[in-house]
Amino acid sequence: MKGFLKTTLAVIVGVFISSAIIFLFSAMMFGVIIAASSKSEPSKIDPNSVLVLDISKSFKEIGETDPFEKFNSSYFPSNSAIGIHDFVDVIDKAAKDDNISGIYLKGGTFGGSMPMAIEVREALEEFKSNDKFVWAYADGISEAGYYVISESDKIFLNPHGGLEFNGLSSEIMYYKKFFEKIGVEPEVFRVGKYKSAVEPFLTDKMSDANREQITSYLNNLYNHYLEGVAASRGLGLDEIRDISNNMKIRNAKDALHYNFVDELVYVDQVKEYLAEKFELESFSDVNTVGYSKYKDALDARPRRRGEGKIAILSAEGEIIYGKKESGQTVISNKDLVENINDLAEDDDVSAVVLRVNSPGGSALSSDLIWRAIEKLKEKKPVVASMSTYAASGGYYISAGCDKIIAYPNTITGSIGIFGLAFNPSELVNKKLGLQTYAVSTGKFSNFQSVLDDFSEEDRQIIQASVEEGYETFTSKVAQGRKMKVEDILKIAQGRVWTGEQAKEVGLVDELGGIDKAIEIAASLAELENDDYQIEHFPGEKDFLQEFLTNLDNSAKARVKTYMYGEYATYMDKTFKWMNSMKGVQASIPYYQEIEGFERP
Repeated sequence: MKGFLKTTLAVIVGVFISSAIIFLFSAMMFGVIIAASSKSEPSKIDPNSVLVLDISKSFKEIGETDPFEKFNSSYFPSNSAIGIHDFVDVIDKAAKDDNISGIYLKGGTFGGSMPMAIEVREALEEFKSNDKFVWAYADGISEAGYYVISESDKIFLNPHGGLEFNGLSSEIMYYKKFFEKIGVEPEVFRVGKYKSAVEPFLTDKMSDANREQITSYLNNLYNHYLEGVAASRGLGLDEIRDISNNMKIRNAKDALHYNFVDELVYVDQVKEYLAEKFELESFSDVNTVGYSKYKDALDARPRRRGEGKIAILSAEGEIIYGKKESGQTVISNKDLVENINDLAEDDDVSAVVLRVNSPGGSALSSDLIWRAIEKLKEKKPVVASMSTYAASGGYYISAGCDKIIAYPNTITGSIGIFGLAFNPSELVNKKLGLQTYAVSTGKFSNFQSVLDDFSEEDRQIIQASVEEGYETFTSKVAQGRKMKVEDILKIAQGRVWTGEQAKEVGLVDELGGIDKAIEIAASLAELENDDYQIEHFPGEKDFLQEFLTNLDNSAKARVKTYMYGEYATYMDKTFKWMNSMKGVQASIPYYQEIEGFERP
């Protein structure tokens, strides 16, 4: 007992000291951050400049303002996420900037999703069409990184580096036997043949239906990837498919042999090449400009004022009910509905593009957002632009839009509903020896108690609720897509589709990115000749608030690390995921990882 009290006291004291240190450090840094955030003279871009871009940075739909970027110092490293639209906009502006002669890409991994990689590739392709060059160097290149880098005119790889090119795989963990051992029984209620989000709780092996859908969309995703790489490098599709299937690229020399890279050199040699290209003595004489500095210069320039305005409203993360907390990247019905209602009342906004990047979540919250979009649509056109995911609840909130645009490799569909609860009665009563008794006023007063077994009537009530949710979901999709319900039922059933497949079955109108969605929204709003402004909502995240939130979370993480050791991060994610799965959900199995493609 003394040992327990001693340990507990140590944890409490440790948390107190950590909190005090965080407070003092925050106070010291506050002045530094304010100073760094203060306005300064805008950057000037010299002629014949090379734009240096690090593609390994973290990319999100909404970026974060980071005053540490202005220091450009190892003491204040910038870890903020870059908004993908800002990044692409910088490349687009550089393409038309006479002072920018070329782009130098750093980093062999890509810090965003594959649909984001498409945006960057297309921007680089347009950049090169303006008689400008793109070079890339990396110490090692991942599969997703190569998708972006392959668009370069020249690719330089470290002589001892590597290039991953061996295809995609998807690995799912099954929990059935684990729960049997600890005495917890998952109670699962679902509708849809392919609703595989709950499959790991029901069985210890993958079902044929789940294997079918995963095989289908993995092959579709990779075919699109291979086609892009083959076109960029001037290689045959069958040739690179054989290289991938047999993992023929196992080191840097293999990458050079199969023409995946142009030269094996060190970074200092690449810098010498750049100096030679501009006929200069050394790299230090080359005019280089980084992303932040160039963006700062662009932001200082006068902006074109058009008569209309298209609002791009970002909806990123898991869909939750209620209001999100600071630091969370989620979609909450209260926050998003409030944004939608504000845009509906804003007479300056002519059309709205709903940028969806979500695997789904709360069915109730999804429906509330859908309703707000329906009301918005009565006043102005609304176009859905699907990013990495727009599945299940993510598709639900997109279904009411006038048009739906998706990338070929967007993960979407998953039109299905499920409910999940955990019954720990065996663990509590038999394994732990605890006994509970309930006194109720009615037959169902103790309905869904976590410490009581589900009766057959309980199960029937919940299943009926899930089926009602599925009927609502499919009928609203049918309404939005102007299709018959029976036709929607054939392609629903919880099945996951790629954007390309979704277009074939009628769930998506056109393939393309955010520019295509903006173009269609402008057309629906009858805005001509690009005479309109574009504004992103809710805008970049406030770095100071995010910074202080992360410091607070670090103190909490210390306690979890003490409790779970090296498994702290995994356990924390697992418990959060299990907790989020409670209740009726419209969600894709988003815990499923696609090995080979990075995700944000």
